[in-house]
Amino acid sequence: MQQDQPKLLLIQTAFLGDVILTTPVIRAIRQRFPDSHLTVLTIPGTAILFRYHPAVADVWVFDKRKWFRKIISFWRVLRQIRKRDFAIAFSVQSSFTSSLLMFLGGIPERIGFRRQRLTTRKALHPRGLPIRERYLYLLHPFGEVNESAETEIFWSEAEAQKAQRILNPIREENRPVIGVAPGSVWPTKRWPTEYFIELGKMLRDDLITMLFIGGLGDRALCQRIADQLGDHSHNLAGALSVLESAALIESLDLMISNDSAPLHMANAVDTPAFAFFGPTVRRFGCFPYRPQDCVFEVDLDCRPCSKHGGRRCPQGHFRCMLDIRPRQVHAEIQRFMENRGTHG
Repeated sequence: MQQDQPKLLLIQTAFLGDVILTTPVIRAIRQRFPDSHLTVLTIPGTAILFRYHPAVADVWVFDKRKWFRKIISFWRVLRQIRKRDFAIAFSVQSSFTSSLLMFLGGIPERIGFRRQRLTTRKALHPRGLPIRERYLYLLHPFGEVNESAETEIFWSEAEAQKAQRILNPIREENRPVIGVAPGSVWPTKRWPTEYFIELGKMLRDDLITMLFIGGLGDRALCQRIADQLGDHSHNLAGALSVLESAALIESLDLMISNDSAPLHMANAVDTPAFAFFGPTVRRFGCFPYRPQDCVFEVDLDCRPCSKHGGRRCPQGHFRCMLDIRPRQVHAEIQRFMENRGTHG
């Protein structure tokens, strides 16, 4: 590291989807501070996202899953921060833990949004912006924000080759290939399993191949659906890293997902995304943004019920998902495939 490089820190310890939505900020920091040395502080499950990012010099991990681990990790990271002599820190989330790390770390310029405590400058943003645009306003204290809000993911040739080894024999069948991600951390964000099965049977009859994508925790759910569909459905959940999944999604014809990380991965690699929004709504700012994307949702007085969804429907009817019928989704996919000229 050159001694004259200004040292910057960006803290983002949210889940994978939110971290992907932060990538425009990373690019904007590089544009505003081209000679800087940028360190990103994130959680273990998302650190891989920055492994090949050209604007990120270092990636530090903050493990906050359990209180004991969080305390140990907090003091370890704080020692790292104090040794690095950062000039500026940006906190994407308005968490008090991030505030303490910046303040106790002795960072002179501490940038956060309105609710962030112990900051030296507040970043304000207009209401109603998508999150990927909202995050860019962290740079507003340094001038007008004109940078692109396009998200992005970087991977190596090794990840690209693994994705192609999976896809090449499937592509030989000369059928459209779509990704399906039925999982979510929050149960109420999941379109019903039986609906995925019903839709999958329609797509199978259309001669469309389905690749089920997700983490290791989604594998059983994906297998349950794939078992009902027979040939031309492949369960890849838990078999690929985040970057391998991104490389695979880039080569798909379409990605079907709940309001979860695979949706944002598809947007970041410019693959059309169809998403189910039940307890969450567009105004939260996490909806897909590319022209061919589609959001399935129903207009209900009880939406949204919470920012992240929950364990069960507070009203007991779960209509926000149950009223999105498989035939409606299938019809939209058929129109999409016909417009692309890729219908089986």
